[in-house]
Amino acid sequence: MRKISLKGLFCPKSLESKQIILTMKITLFLLLFVTFQAYCENGYSQSAKISIPRSTLKVSELLTQIESQTDYLFVYNKKSVDTKRVVNVDATNQPVSEILDKAFEGTGIHYVVEGNNIVLTKNITEHASTQQQKQITVKGVVTDMRGEPIIGANVVEKGTTNGGITDINGKIRMNVKAGALLQISFVGYTTQEIKATPNLRVVLKDDTELLDEVVVVGYGSQKKENLTGAVASVNVNQTLEGRPIADIGRGLQGTTPGLSIQVPSGEVGSDPIIKIRGQIGSIEGEATPLILLDNVEIPSIQMVNPDDIESISVLKDAASASIYGAKAAFGVVLITTKKGAKSDRVNVSYQGNLSFQNMAKEMKMGQFNALEYSVEAMKRSGKTATGGISFFMTESGLERAREWQNKYGGKLGPDDPYVYGRDWYVDANGRNIGLRTFDPYDYMIREWAPTHSHNVSINGKSGKTTYNIGLGYLHQNGMMKPAKKDDFTRYNASVRLSTEINKYLTIRAGSIFSSRDKRYPYSTSFTTADPWLYLYRWGPNMPLGVNEDGNDLRSPWSETKQANTASQVDNYLNISLGTTVNVTKDWKFDFDYTYANETGVIKKPGTRYSAANAWSAGVPRTDANGNQIYVNNLGQQVDAAAEGAMPAYKLPYEEYTPHGSNPDHIYRKSSGARRHTFNATTDYNWQINDDNNFKFLLGMNLVTYDYEDNWSQITDLTDITNPQFDLAVGTQTASGNQKWEGQMGYFGRINYNYKEKYLLEANLRYDGTSKFPSGMKWRWFPSFSAGWRLSEEAFMEWAKPALNSLKLRGSWGIIGDQTVDNGLYVSSLGTGQVNWLGADGQKLFYRGTPSAVASSITWQDIATLDLGFDARFFHGDFGVTFDWYQRDTRNMIVPGSGIAYTFGAAAPKGNYGSLRTRGWEVSLDYNHRFNNGLGINAMFTLSDAQTEITEYSDTRLISDYYVGKKYGEIWGYRTERLYQKDDFVYDNNGELVTVWALNGKEVAAGTPGAKEMNKLKDPNGVYQDFLQSGDFKFGPGDVKYADLNGDGKLGNGAGTVEDPGDKEIIGNETPRFEYGIRLGADYKGFDFSIFMQGVGKRQIWGNGFLAIPGYNTADGAIPDAIASDYWTEENTGAFYARPWNQSGSNDAYNYYKQSRYLLDMSYFRIKNITLGYSLPENIIKKVRMQKARIYLALENFFTFDNLNGLPIDPEAISGYSMFNAENYNSGRTGVGTPTFKSVSVGVQLNF
Repeated sequence: MRKISLKGLFCPKSLESKQIILTMKITLFLLLFVTFQAYCENGYSQSAKISIPRSTLKVSELLTQIESQTDYLFVYNKKSVDTKRVVNVDATNQPVSEILDKAFEGTGIHYVVEGNNIVLTKNITEHASTQQQKQITVKGVVTDMRGEPIIGANVVEKGTTNGGITDINGKIRMNVKAGALLQISFVGYTTQEIKATPNLRVVLKDDTELLDEVVVVGYGSQKKENLTGAVASVNVNQTLEGRPIADIGRGLQGTTPGLSIQVPSGEVGSDPIIKIRGQIGSIEGEATPLILLDNVEIPSIQMVNPDDIESISVLKDAASASIYGAKAAFGVVLITTKKGAKSDRVNVSYQGNLSFQNMAKEMKMGQFNALEYSVEAMKRSGKTATGGISFFMTESGLERAREWQNKYGGKLGPDDPYVYGRDWYVDANGRNIGLRTFDPYDYMIREWAPTHSHNVSINGKSGKTTYNIGLGYLHQNGMMKPAKKDDFTRYNASVRLSTEINKYLTIRAGSIFSSRDKRYPYSTSFTTADPWLYLYRWGPNMPLGVNEDGNDLRSPWSETKQANTASQVDNYLNISLGTTVNVTKDWKFDFDYTYANETGVIKKPGTRYSAANAWSAGVPRTDANGNQIYVNNLGQQVDAAAEGAMPAYKLPYEEYTPHGSNPDHIYRKSSGARRHTFNATTDYNWQINDDNNFKFLLGMNLVTYDYEDNWSQITDLTDITNPQFDLAVGTQTASGNQKWEGQMGYFGRINYNYKEKYLLEANLRYDGTSKFPSGMKWRWFPSFSAGWRLSEEAFMEWAKPALNSLKLRGSWGIIGDQTVDNGLYVSSLGTGQVNWLGADGQKLFYRGTPSAVASSITWQDIATLDLGFDARFFHGDFGVTFDWYQRDTRNMIVPGSGIAYTFGAAAPKGNYGSLRTRGWEVSLDYNHRFNNGLGINAMFTLSDAQTEITEYSDTRLISDYYVGKKYGEIWGYRTERLYQKDDFVYDNNGELVTVWALNGKEVAAGTPGAKEMNKLKDPNGVYQDFLQSGDFKFGPGDVKYADLNGDGKLGNGAGTVEDPGDKEIIGNETPRFEYGIRLGADYKGFDFSIFMQGVGKRQIWGNGFLAIPGYNTADGAIPDAIASDYWTEENTGAFYARPWNQSGSNDAYNYYKQSRYLLDMSYFRIKNITLGYSLPENIIKKVRMQKARIYLALENFFTFDNLNGLPIDPEAISGYSMFNAENYNSGRTGVGTPTFKSVSVGVQLNF
């Protein structure tokens, strides 16, 4: 077999042009790197020369010498290459090719060079068979999973020395015995056995363990098989490629067990909520993970272009995350960007996507049936009309509305005007009665709003310099139809540059820029009641659109339409400088400094609204002479004497916003923040011998952050079309804030492995923070982990080849948590102003009561225990990872106990509490490539976690925190059923008989505290007098609550854990059993994937119009699911109770917190479906392209939940928005920007 030398491989002078192109085509390296084209020209690779003084070296020492003096990296199988063999070397400025030719002469070792990588393989020569048996000639080709030929693959007839290696086309021809088994192998691939046939095509599968070998961890990387901590590595290509998502956070949802991501609304420009292992870390602090981009904290995950990402690691336990100190107490999302090409070339990739988005879930609100519901509630309470601000409904009006539905239902659209006489009228009592029903979807939702994104990535290498440039653009339109502007625009740019000055010194620099601009209609300054809330507040007969005069009708639609555009612009810029100093091959220093600057500008230009005021009573419509106009029931003007003529009314057109009131103002806020990050580390690798290996890391980390903002507002705009500060004449107010903090830490890590089987890691960090008093700023935090590669033991040979790898691991560690308020330990006095005037004529100010603080307040400690295993089976095709963990928050900051009410201030907070989170995670993956080229892959993840209070004050109230409380638990009553008519007693006239009851029993009239109630037929029945109030009386169709404690009455007891009365834990708001499923396949250029994600268990007790039936029947909004399924005498099997006006309460009457109407927020969502096609390489290579792929994708297109048709997204979080994280839209459920689904087309091009 001929030898392939370096010179012959890099510059084959004897080849013709076709052969040159063919040679370029097959220069592939198949271990950790993607396919690269090589150019046949003189360069570093050909001219690399080294000098080694005359010496006798082991082969391993020779390879090390070459690596230390060049950019080359050797890759080989230790079983094939005898690295302990001794060779004589004497080289002075000699080409590497000549040294290797001489060193391996006569050994059968074959080497192939690709860029800076040299692959060594055993060259098996072909022997002629001496046995007189029937033989066949095998013609075969060996390729990788991408269809690229593999050069130098070993093909051996099993049980013999007969074999050979594939040529530069991946082909081989050999004679073997009929029926023989062939073994095909190559470094970085799983060995295959296949029966010999005359024509053979073999596809070698990537050795999963090798390809996933290196995982990025804190300040370095480790082999995956040597990891001892709980670290998850995200498959970036499968997870993010071809996804029409605004940020990578949404793309990571459901992909990693223990990584919880919620998308609570469809607000464009908003960040998802990211948590690792549980929803809470402490009561006083936060539980958000540290998000690092190249070891630097970033304020938003939106700043990262998917195409720039090299890897994403999720550090979940203390052992893996503690190296980052206090900010990593609740895990780390570690994003590493691409740094440049690995060979002298330029790679350009482009990804473009055009998508169209619509509501993910149908917003189906009640129409005429909602009016019926409100009227039923009205009649039950003894009233004659029901309605909101100015539009009402009566029994007679309902009949006319029914006639309107029969005549016009489905025939009038949002462009048809609202006409008096036809669509509404004023009754004898001067009340506006609306007949026409409106669907807010038609007016407020922009269907299939377009979004487009473009990402360009350029990376390359020139000599010793590597670089990467990333550019990204996203423009996403919101779905608020009448808005002048409702969109989000983002520009991202990044550059990374690294150059090797010499073998000892490498310097690098980089910069990231991100600009995010969110524009939205500024219809109100209140985040507790924005247009989405009002959209879901008013009943279906509250008018929308325009009247017969073409004037806007006052409504959320009109105000959104007239509102000026607010903007929120956030800019981020960081500049980083760094250097690596290689003292020796095994010892290096890294120094990195990053300066980051964040600026934000919020502009809110208000206005004053004018419209036909639907919040006012109708006024007579007159002609130019002041005479009353009459119309018929079609809204047509008629003579006063005409049959059916009625006086016409109109809604007064006026500017109804008083001067200086909301939103008649202009507001501007400017903020700025600066962050300095300095990291210094030193690594030393110490290989004592082949069995004992140490790796040492020492370092320090410094982060400082300072922030300031100021805002100003002036009311009473003189020009509402051009709001300006100098064009406003009202009251001006201004204020500002300033804060700063700093953290510093010194850390060390030791890794040890013995025989690649027994693994140990120890971390120690000395952390300091500015948030605590002097003397308590610094703490030591240790962590330890260990692993045992059980599969490498001799006694596990029985499990092979089914079992490829099995590792048991465990970790324990403590990290300090300082995610508490900066001024927690500082006593302060509140300041305010009163209207009293002092002697100088100025308003007086006051000082409040000083806050009480505990002088000993210090760190919260987060201690984590993790036990797990990793296993791979069936040639690495199938993998299993499992973790069980326990995370304790010790010294948790909570209010002190035993403080008397006369103390005069809130109890001081100190380290008096603790909580514990326990959970487990499992991940399964399967990848297989068939010989016909078909590839399939699958992934399943599942995780669960619960948090319990383990130490607190002495309170036992179920409404407070207490020892043993599960975080998120919901206490409520158990629902037995709905009362029916047979449960009550009636008189001879068919009327309900009433009695007086107290503590569940009938008592004499006039008994103090007794309530008049409908008489129960069952003499042993329990009266629910405790739950009855006002005019409401429990009757047929109302909720029958269970007497859980059997005391013959309904009640709350003492409201404690020991005596909760008839309440019990009915649910929990914590998302549990979070899962993700991905299935994929590719064949001959086509690829298909489907990704599904969901939550197995989560309940909430809802609030507001969409969740609580009859929440406010006067306002009138009711989902169709409720309005179509409530109790009446004709519908006794209904799910919802008989109508009653809850008057804005979600905990009263028929809707006390209870089991029946608890919202089940579990869901299953088909998150993404993608179908793609990659053009054949033989076509695209003609235009110097590496890849050209087009795809069609569906995102969030199918959602299955258990909400019985309620228009609530199952990921909704009551009261949460990017504008107000605690009380958005008054905490009402589902009344935010709707979550959207999208259909998209995209293209990916690699040059």
